[in-house]
Amino acid sequence: MAKAKANPTVKPTDPLQVALATIAEGGVGLAVVTRSGRVAGTITDGQIRRAVLTGKGLDDPVSEVMSDQPVSVRPGAKPKEIGELLSAHRVRAIPVVDKGRLVGLKTLQDVKAGPTPPVAVIMVGGRGERLRPYTDKVPKPLLKVGGVPIVERIISAAAEAGVRTVYLAVNYKAEAFEDELGDGKRLGVDLVYVRERKPLHTAGALSLLPEIPDGPLFVTNGDIITTVDLRTLFDFHWHHGGAITVCGAEHHTYVPYGVLRTVEHHLLSIDEKPSRTDFVSAGMYMLQPEALRFIPPDTYMGMPDLIDSVIREGLPVHVFPMLGSWFDIGSPEEFEKVLLAFATGEEA
Repeated sequence: MAKAKANPTVKPTDPLQVALATIAEGGVGLAVVTRSGRVAGTITDGQIRRAVLTGKGLDDPVSEVMSDQPVSVRPGAKPKEIGELLSAHRVRAIPVVDKGRLVGLKTLQDVKAGPTPPVAVIMVGGRGERLRPYTDKVPKPLLKVGGVPIVERIISAAAEAGVRTVYLAVNYKAEAFEDELGDGKRLGVDLVYVRERKPLHTAGALSLLPEIPDGPLFVTNGDIITTVDLRTLFDFHWHHGGAITVCGAEHHTYVPYGVLRTVEHHLLSIDEKPSRTDFVSAGMYMLQPEALRFIPPDTYMGMPDLIDSVIREGLPVHVFPMLGSWFDIGSPEEFEKVLLAFATGEEA
């Protein structure tokens, strides 16, 4: 993992894309906004993602999204005070400001506090019918992209983000996963195999976990490839405090015709070959342990059904815009597209 930048800073006029990169480089979930050497505010990864959901673009300036009254501490602040502020605001870092100037950052690591690390549950039990003949001999999550099995990429990304226990929900060719991945030690995790006697779908397979985790669960399909730093997802879920966070990936739809805009039978305008952008479910989720109570034992259940049950109960469900490369390998054409992207270095 790259070393975190000591004091990540941006200017109010910088585009959000620059802020996003600076926050990633800083490794603490936020950047300090400075103007003429003085602290003007802060901006977090989560603020940028929420802004994108409201229609902001990554070319928009930091000034339109930043907090201009940031929480900060003075030099010499006690660890207890810092820890209480970090926990109250659910952030990983807070600026230290002296007479209007940034002199450092204090983090959860500094005060030895923070949320419980997630456990991961990766769904790899499907047969991958749409990807035949590739999957006749090799399960889809074990297909290699850039020389590395897809599921190994997911496990490594989770380990880098702090996950130490990974449950692998297996069914089709289960022994192939054990042969390839073993106990997970070489990837930095404890790998636990959960066997489906029958297909239970994504949510249903969670009922097979041997125990309810103490902290959140990162749940993902085993055929996802993304460049998103999972720490940003984990922080987003923790900060917003929802029962479930659903990852959303941008999907562009193009209409090859002129679309008629009408009121009743009156034509208002014709949009020639318009396009639209939607956030679609990316097959990755964060769940609080209490969400598991909505899953009946040994029952086929998809994530949309679980999410509907949680929403009906009045519990909050949030959307995390991924803002990075995302590939759902569901067809031979998509698989070949991913192979080409990695071969040419275009996956970033």
